[in-house]
Amino acid sequence: MLLAGVRVLVIEDETVFRHQLAGYLERCGAAVFQAEDGIEGMAAAALSHPDVVLCDLNMPAMDGHEVLACLSARYPDLPVIVISAQSRMDVVARVLRAGARDYLIKPIRDWELVSYSISQCLAEQPSAVQQFELLEHLDALRSDDRLATRIANQMTKPSLQEWGPWEVTSQGRGNLFIPESFKVGERLLVLIMELPVGGRDGAFCSALVRMLMNTPFRQYQRGENRLIEHPGKLLAYLNWHLVESGIRQPMSVAALLFDQDDNLLFANAGLSSPHWLARHGGLSLGLMRDITYPVHRRSWHDPFMLDVNSDSGQSLNVRVHHH
Repeated sequence: MLLAGVRVLVIEDETVFRHQLAGYLERCGAAVFQAEDGIEGMAAAALSHPDVVLCDLNMPAMDGHEVLACLSARYPDLPVIVISAQSRMDVVARVLRAGARDYLIKPIRDWELVSYSISQCLAEQPSAVQQFELLEHLDALRSDDRLATRIANQMTKPSLQEWGPWEVTSQGRGNLFIPESFKVGERLLVLIMELPVGGRDGAFCSALVRMLMNTPFRQYQRGENRLIEHPGKLLAYLNWHLVESGIRQPMSVAALLFDQDDNLLFANAGLSSPHWLARHGGLSLGLMRDITYPVHRRSWHDPFMLDVNSDSGQSLNVRVHHH
């Protein structure tokens, strides 16, 4: 087959077009991975190790221009083909200057153009000029963390998260901590993520965690998997995949499972506060492949207040309430 064995990542928020594109590529023999927005696409790129990426421009959370900049910086040899409805020449020129190997305009009327473009990208080697420009771009990203900061800001959860009778309120100084919550039957799971200080990979690690949580959460909802009910096993699962992703950046995460009878099960991978959580801390995620995280139990009283602080002076205040 024309693309036999080629690993293709499709980053596209239009569901129908994404499935059409993925279906065509699979019929050509490609192994296709799909992401529905830019942040999920960045996580999928780290996890799936594609040979080529097809990316839209106009997407929620993180647009194609930012995806292209990040992919070009992190993976200079990874070909990115932009597929977009925007046909203005200034947009096309901007995308090609940013490192895209090709630009296809929607709607796609001849699907063979897609497979031909992929084949050409995989056959050609980037020129010395292109490589030099990519290295310059990588240096710029290393010295200017604004792009990664925007990614982290776009991922920041709303200050109020509601799951039926459960309510999670959070506020803090800075963007170092990100809280996530999930309704697990009648219980509530809260993840507290501490991003690395000053590292671009923090935004990517948090995107990976969010993406990785989708699988056990959806499996639990369908009655297929109960991993999300076990904080220690959940942290081990996240740790294994972070190590496998190749992002060598430790990340501290705590998993707390609340029930309505004032019982709290928790496991901690590296958070250093508050004191009761730090006393039961294990290694941060992403350091070693096979780590076990013990589960501990304590009581909680409604409302439950959790204050997490970092050595850099940033903090997160979380309030959990059941009504």
